[in-house]
Amino acid sequence: MNFSSIKVWWQGLNLREQKLVLAMGSAVLVFLLYSLLWQPLNENLVKTQKKLTSRQALLTWVTDNTVRYQSAKSNGNNKSSRGSLSSIINRTANQQQLTITRMQPQGETLQVWLDRAPFTQLLFWLENLANNEGLQVQAIDLTQSEQQGEVRVRRLQLARQ
Repeated sequence: MNFSSIKVWWQGLNLREQKLVLAMGSAVLVFLLYSLLWQPLNENLVKTQKKLTSRQALLTWVTDNTVRYQSAKSNGNNKSSRGSLSSIINRTANQQQLTITRMQPQGETLQVWLDRAPFTQLLFWLENLANNEGLQVQAIDLTQSEQQGEVRVRRLQLARQ
């Protein structure tokens, strides 16, 4: 169908049919503009605003916790426990029901070995050491245990912060 055949078809319509075709064409054009342009742009705008709001909330949380962390760190090792590294590690490992197979002092650090440890309990223990006892993990070497959900700590090097 070319332009001349459309023109012939158009001229063959009476005035009332031409107005009806124009009205329907306009309605279809408005529908297409809305569904192909306006609605996707509006949906993307809403998604972007939600993403921005969540990122701003995350930034606020990070900023607040960074200030709290820095103030806790600047207060020295007020959270750090008194006593030797080995006594702190033995006490906290017993609290988490972890069995230490070997400990070896290395100057200001202490190396620890565990044959079998549930992974989640190990993570809770390390978090407790860092947050409540003022110790930090300097190095860790893990392997998977025969039991699912357990790891073998081949070397864990801890030191005071």
